[in-house]
Amino acid sequence: MVLTNRKLGKRGGALHFQRLKRDMTHLMKDDANREARFSTMIDLYALPADSPGWTEAEKKSKPADRVVELEKALAGELADSRFIPFLQLHEFEALLYCDLNQILSRIEDSETAIAQLQREVAHLNPEDINEGEATAPSKRLLKHLPRYEHLKIVVGAPAASAIGLPVLREKCAHFGQWLTGLENLKQSL
Repeated sequence: MVLTNRKLGKRGGALHFQRLKRDMTHLMKDDANREARFSTMIDLYALPADSPGWTEAEKKSKPADRVVELEKALAGELADSRFIPFLQLHEFEALLYCDLNQILSRIEDSETAIAQLQREVAHLNPEDINEGEATAPSKRLLKHLPRYEHLKIVVGAPAASAIGLPVLREKCAHFGQWLTGLENLKQSL
């Protein structure tokens, strides 16, 4: 993971593009093996405005089109054929909406909150839960289940793992395309 706070030695979370570029460039230089591959999993939600392609992406009305534009610009900026950019629509928590029962099973006394959340998003595909300040996937979770803020590290990844790749791929097409591309890499080597 990209180091996002050098002073505290923390990885993940909000970052500036120049820091991402510097770290990715170093990683790719450190491993010059032509068979090595490098990728990202960065949330579209709150993506820094200094990201390459930002101006062009803002002109797109559909978030999926914005992501494609930004990924192309990111690939061009890092200019290494081993680099495979990926931006998550809209953030990691979107994956959890594929089966909110996995959160329910990990956070005590969350039945009512999860039921309300399920009703709120019943008409939405997980990748279509948008990037609004109050409507982003994590913000909706926090609105109904404030405890998630302190539990997300221990709940999020295990819940996504329990949901499983087949369901995540089926319900999150852009995520599924990224995984398929990664799986097909061995055929292109």
